[in-house]
This record gives sequence, C-alpha cells and structure tokens, in this order.
Amino acid sequence: MPDKTFLIHREILRDISVGVIYVSNGNILYVNPAALEILGKKESELIGKTFAECFFEYSENDDFNQTILEVIYDSSHKYEQMVQYFTGTEIKHLHIRTSSLKINSESTGIIILMDDVTELMRLRGVVLDLQKIKEINRQLSTSRDFYKRNSETDNLTGLLNKITFENKVSEYLNETRENLRAFFVIDLDNFKKANDTHGHQFGDLILKEFAENFREIFKSNGITGRFGGDEFVALLKNVVDRETVLEIARSIVKMARELKSSEITASVGVAIFDGAEKNYSEIFAAADKSVYVVKAQGRNGFSINGTAKQSC
Repeated sequence: MPDKTFLIHREILRDISVGVIYVSNGNILYVNPAALEILGKKESELIGKTFAECFFEYSENDDFNQTILEVIYDSSHKYEQMVQYFTGTEIKHLHIRTSSLKINSESTGIIILMDDVTELMRLRGVVLDLQKIKEINRQLSTSRDFYKRNSETDNLTGLLNKITFENKVSEYLNETRENLRAFFVIDLDNFKKANDTHGHQFGDLILKEFAENFREIFKSNGITGRFGGDEFVALLKNVVDRETVLEIARSIVKMARELKSSEITASVGVAIFDGAEKNYSEIFAAADKSVYVVKAQGRNGFSINGTAKQSC
C-alpha cells in the first residue's frame, strides 16, 4: 500500500492535469486520473503491477525503457525525456520526468510525471511543414528569378538582351508621353581587330568593362542593352535639354578610349525625339543612321539626328 504521507496528497493529485504515477520497488502503487487518460488504461490494469510490464509493451523508445528501469530501482537518479507511447489505438508523444519521493529523508519510491504533448508536437510539425513550404517557395521564387533574369539578359555583360531591350523600350514608349527622349546606338570601333589580336578572353573583358561603365551612365534614368557583338543600345528617359544628351554622348566616346585596349574607340549615334513618337523600329533606324555618319567620317565620335560627326 502507498505510504500514509502519500495518501494525504491523493485528492490533490486527483484533480491536476499532469499524469502522476507512484512506483515503489518497481511496482505501481498509485495512478491519478490524468495518467489513466493519457495512457488509455483503467486503474485495475496498472495498480500492483510492475511499471515495466504495463508500459514497455507500448513504448516506442528502447533507450527510455532501459533508463527508466535504472531510475525506478535507484531513485537517486532523475530522468526527463520525450517518448512515444502507443495506447493501442494511437501513438502519443509524452513528456516524462521523474522525482524521488522521500519520507523523513528516506526514499520510498519515485514519482513519474507525464504530460501529453501530442497536440503540441503536431502543431510543431505543422509549423515545420509550413517553414519547409516557405523555404521551397523561396527556392522556387529564386529559381524563377534566376531563369527569368538569365532569359532576359546578355550572359556576358548582364545588360538586357536584344529582344528584352526592344520589349521594355516599346512598353515604355507606349506608356509615357514625356516631351523628349534620346535613343543611343554604340558600335565599338576596331573591336574585332583587338579580339583577333589579343584573344577572345581579352575581348570578353573589354565588353564587360564597357558594359559596366555604360550601365552606370544610364542607371538612374535609362534602359540599357547589348544588341549583339560589339553593339550596345540605350534609351535615355526624361531628357531635360539637348546639352544633357551631348554630355552623355561625349562620356561614352571618352569611356571607350579609356578601355584596356588603346585601339578601341566608339561610334555613337543618337536620335532625339518627342513623346509622340512610338515606333521602336523608326527610332532605332534614326539612331543607327547617325552611327554610320560617324563611321563615314572617321569613327571615334558621335552624331545626333544624322548631323556631322562631333569629336571629344
């Protein structure tokens, strides 16, 4: 029979939600209603029997079984563990902890406390699943962004490729009506010669260097692209005045002369047009025509709307 001191507390233990099992010399002497509900057992199935025969048959944790035996027969040990327990109809997650029961400083057995945390673990699993889903979605989004970016940009320079540049400029032209815009077409003079002389790796470095500086010039107010080979294009938005366009054209010509290859220069053609012009092909043709004006007059300069070449 349980110790008298322990019996005094039975009524208190009867009403708490934590499962309580009192074990002495390996035998179960008391089980409160909460523990019976957690384990799915009747009192008559447990009282007087050993803890091992009542519990281990249903426990999914061999390490727990061995350790709890040590605690039961040596109450100086303490134990705390999450274990899985099969009630016969469902698997429950239990938080188990033990404490020695002492009367007059003498150990009379152990108290096993248990909480049913099945729902908490289920919710934790849901949270983890949601976190996994979020991570998968993040990875998918990153992949989509990566493939979208790579399908829209030139692999070497990172500028928009020909098709994407045309689409974005056409979209911009159709959606806005500023008074002035400027379209730039740039050919790098003598690039093929430098590429053949110094090798394709050197040529790639030249293109990347030019593209980086080119992007920087237009980044706050423009759209930039690589049209192919040594040809680059840009749309300058919201043109304030003609002088702004001249300054940018001069900057591009100067920038080309400062590349790692001294033989490379730039022929820059510019078309300045108002907001009423919506036809991309006509705008491009006007700027491209200005490029040929520059080339015909010795390269290494710029032309605006087909006027004579200007040098820096």
